[in-house]
Amino acid sequence: MLNKKNNANSLFAYLAMAFITMSGLSYINFLPGVVSALAGAIGFSEVEAGQIVSLNGYGGLLGTTAAIFLVRRIRWRAAVIAGLALLALMDIGSAWIDSYEAMLAWRFVAGIFGGFSLGVAFAGLARLGNPDRAFGYLLFIQFSIGALVVYLLPALEAAINAYAVFYVMASLALVSLLLVIFLRRIPLNKYPRERITLLPSEYRHAWLLLLAIMLYQVAASAIWAYVGLIGLTAGIAAEPVSTYIAVTGLLGLLGAMVPVINGKRYGRLNWLLAGVALSLLAALLLNFSTHSTIYVFAMTLLFISWPAVQSYLLAVIAEMDGSGKLATIAAVVSFVGLATGPLLASGLLNNSDFSLMLYTCAVIFLMSGLLLLKPLRAQELSNSGMLSPTPD
Repeated sequence: MLNKKNNANSLFAYLAMAFITMSGLSYINFLPGVVSALAGAIGFSEVEAGQIVSLNGYGGLLGTTAAIFLVRRIRWRAAVIAGLALLALMDIGSAWIDSYEAMLAWRFVAGIFGGFSLGVAFAGLARLGNPDRAFGYLLFIQFSIGALVVYLLPALEAAINAYAVFYVMASLALVSLLLVIFLRRIPLNKYPRERITLLPSEYRHAWLLLLAIMLYQVAASAIWAYVGLIGLTAGIAAEPVSTYIAVTGLLGLLGAMVPVINGKRYGRLNWLLAGVALSLLAALLLNFSTHSTIYVFAMTLLFISWPAVQSYLLAVIAEMDGSGKLATIAAVVSFVGLATGPLLASGLLNNSDFSLMLYTCAVIFLMSGLLLLKPLRAQELSNSGMLSPTPD
């Protein structure tokens, strides 16, 4: 239980809420490790492994969508505890399933519980006192957990068994349950009742922002899905490509800290436009990745800007709706963008020629930047007062 000193502005509160939010669909952060385990010693084919992970994701999307309609009517703590407890049981139970059809259905249901937990926790995270810091820490933890698990997973599989990745997922859910207990008295922002319903102009701005989030995620995930093949096709050896991706991926931690350190200093719009511009430049530079220096520089630009842009966009969304419902919708939209990017990229490839895909991603980044201009300018001009938090 938090004491009086551990309020909504404490470092522990922000990190704990971010960790709880992340754990609902934690496998996304170390997805290559999950696929490798399923298609490796567990015994499924590569196609089956991809389908299992995909259905897990669709279950998560369904659960998060359900949270949109319930988040204003339920107490977030009880809902998250129920969702995480069931998720942990499903993750542990995955170790006893060897049938493809059974695993397919089992992981779909697990995804529903995890997605629901994530959706509800996302709304709680949005109601912390400083949304820039809240979502910055969320992206920071996602990148940290992903890198750590991918690094440790081979040793864990050797020490335990091929299902170690599911035990990791269950452990993350159980740790989050303990954190929920410690956060029993965390105060979340309560907005006046009249601010729970958006004004017509705010609805228009919200849709523009949601579309900007989805487009940015589409372009970023499209590049992320094929960045390894882009390097290989450019003539860079496989081992250096993997090293470059790992090292530059860790730079995402720096990008995630930009909103944490700077917040709204100099205005969110300036930071967002800078991040989108760097992402667009990265897409263009990857067309010239025959030089390893350009390849590494382009990935550095993308991986630093990606978490910063997403954190700021989610913070803007969080300030528009004090109930957290809009932030949960943003989580669904973001997830749809992440799933759509690789699919779009695959349709734009032509005999290992990535030029059309990369130029298309650059255009999508530009569209995302244009869409967020009006809502961000309106929000920065508005005089939204600080609201004192009250306990949940």
